[in-house]
Parts: sequence; structure tokens; C-alpha cells
Amino acid sequence: MLNNALQNYYTLFEDLHVAAAILDSSNLTIDLVNQSMLELWHRPPSINGTPLLEVLPELADQEYPMLLNKVLTTGKVHKEYGARVLLNRRVKNESVFMDYSYIPIHSSDGTRSTAVLVIATDVCEREMNKLNTVQYKRDLRALVMSAPVAMCIYRDAEFKLEAVNKCMLDLWQGSNKMDIAALQHVFHNGISYSCKQNDITYTYTPLRNGTQVVNAVCVIAVRS
Repeated sequence: MLNNALQNYYTLFEDLHVAAAILDSSNLTIDLVNQSMLELWHRPPSINGTPLLEVLPELADQEYPMLLNKVLTTGKVHKEYGARVLLNRRVKNESVFMDYSYIPIHSSDGTRSTAVLVIATDVCEREMNKLNTVQYKRDLRALVMSAPVAMCIYRDAEFKLEAVNKCMLDLWQGSNKMDIAALQHVFHNGISYSCKQNDITYTYTPLRNGTQVVNAVCVIAVRS
């Protein structure tokens, strides 16, 4: 009966939809690891029964062994989102972004922590999209500031002025008289629009995020 219960336990552990491992308090030895974690670490199933730092020596100079020991000492859960972990995979060091949890497993009498359940999710795509968005905004701002024509960018539905260059400021002469109706039209319909006011031609262009949703409007003004 006990063997059946253990087999059910191991099957449940293996069928988890996240990478998981159990580290024993003795040298953080890998007591149990599922296929998802093996794939995340790029290590073979034979690592069972081996101390973590022998399997992943690259962790020695990072904070994670210290955090694992802290969980064992305090008995408190530790979580982090978007953590950058340096792993040696494909015979080279790679930066891997993870959401992870370290959960203490207590002794039967509840007096001490005997192991740590490690649960991790690879979130590289999510974190890289964040970084790309930040870089995109920086590049876009640099483009606006260096443009030889009057240019500015309004962000989100509130039309917050995110970037404006000197040419546009000189054109405004201290007064931003942008056509709010034109901004709303371009933002909500996702189509470009041009109009002429006095001797100045304004072109409104929608800008989209990674999911192709309009989140800003670029305005260029050219004097005739």
C-alpha cells in the first residue's frame, strides 16, 4: 500500500506542468526532479541523488544557494519573478529568466525544514519582450529628438507627451495647440491622418505595441 502511494506521488510530481525539484537539506542534494526541470537545466535524469552545486556549479557564485539555505533555516517561502539565472547550457553560459518559488518541506513534527520544493517557469520570452519594449521606447525617443523636422509622440489614450524635439517646441512657441480630435481619431481608428493649419501640414501616425494595439501617436509638422 505504501509503495502504491509513493508511486502515485512520483507520478503526480512528474505530471506537474511546471519544472519542479525537491532538494534535501543535506548539501542541497537532488532528491527528486521532473522532466520539465531536467529540460530547463539541460541535465540528464542521472543527476538524482547528486548535490545541486555538483550538477549546476555555475550557481556557486550566484545568490540562489544562499536563498535555498535561508528557506531551510527560516522555514519561510521565497518567491521571485523575472529572476535572471546564469545556467551552463549547450556548453556555454546562458542568461535564463525565471519565475520561481522555494517552498520548505517540514519534518513530520514540524520542528525543522528537511527539504525544499523548487518550482520554476521559464519566462525568457516575457522578460525579453519587456526589455525590447524599453529599448524600443529609447530608440524612438532618440529618433524624435534628432529628427530634422518638428516631431513629437503622445502616449496612451490620455495623450501624455512622451517626447518632443526642439523643432516642434519652436513651432509651438510655448503653446501646445495640438488637435485633440485628430489625435483621438488616429488613436482609436489606427489610421494615419493629415491636415493643414495655416501654413503647416500635420501628419498623425499610429504607433503599435508588440500585439499590434495602438498605444501612441507620432505627430510630424512641416511648414509649407
